Amino acid sequence: MSSEVALEKSSRRIRAWVVSLRAPFLTASALPALVGAFAAYWKTGSFSVPRFLLSFFGVLFIHLGANLANDFFDDLSGCDRINQQPTPFSGGSRVIQQNLLPRSVVLFSSLVFLVAGTAQGLVLNNLLPGNIILKLGLIGLALGFLYTAPPLKLSYRGLGELGVLIAFGPLLVLGTFASQTGFLDRFAVLAGLPAGLLVASILLINEVLDEKWDRLAGKRNLVVLIGHRAGFRVYLVSFLAAYVAIAIGIGVGVFPHLAFLGFLPLLAYFMAFPRKAVFGDKQALIKLSAMTIASQTASTGLVALSYLLTGPV
Repeated sequence: MSSEVALEKSSRRIRAWVVSLRAPFLTASALPALVGAFAAYWKTGSFSVPRFLLSFFGVLFIHLGANLANDFFDDLSGCDRINQQPTPFSGGSRVIQQNLLPRSVVLFSSLVFLVAGTAQGLVLNNLLPGNIILKLGLIGLALGFLYTAPPLKLSYRGLGELGVLIAFGPLLVLGTFASQTGFLDRFAVLAGLPAGLLVASILLINEVLDEKWDRLAGKRNLVVLIGHRAGFRVYLVSFLAAYVAIAIGIGVGVFPHLAFLGFLPLLAYFMAFPRKAVFGDKQALIKLSAMTIASQTASTGLVALSYLLTGPV
């Protein structure tokens, strides 16, 4: 019996870590990282596997550290504790609120991942000239940690959405592009714009879901500042703008023609879009959140794949 109890405890601990790390949402950083690396291959015809692995896992470690930091600071501020109606996609991982992991352990683990990601970046920086990776990495590290951490607490000041757009779009793509090429190029900034807009859209629809609780907690994100109806419109604009950016990018040569594959998830999104008003219907909003995450994953992945399939120009 004691072995069964020990096994059950171990199983609960593993599940708690999987939930706290929010590993399924790593596509928000992993796929833009592929866009940057494959865009560099498309542009230059060369590809370094060691530099790719350093940049890719460095990005993932920073993302994991930021996820844990956000859980810690949102609990510390009372934001996640106030939220009595979390969803599978919003309201935090709940591991602290459900006493699955101590708050101190979450913070320590966050710092471990952030240090690991920084170490990866420093190794990569030493392989390239000009401290490009160091500069970009410090910006990304700051945006991830200070999203909820003082003194900036970007997500509490109506700046988190812009920070997410930059961090998971142009900055990330530029970083993995530079890790392959050794130089910066505004081409990579433009290539990262659709990815950033799609991740920002995920954040916005989840803020619409949590607007009531964020307002009570004093978390003045964009949706709280402008209201959930206006916030929903901003979400739609951000989501659709990502596909406009793909179309324009194809036209000006930022993306190969095969990047039109990235529009396939948009068709599926519209086919599944709720036919009734979503306000007041929590399940419809949750469905939209899931659809937005699926669209971000599929569209960004297909854009990255288009570079690889097309091959060097």
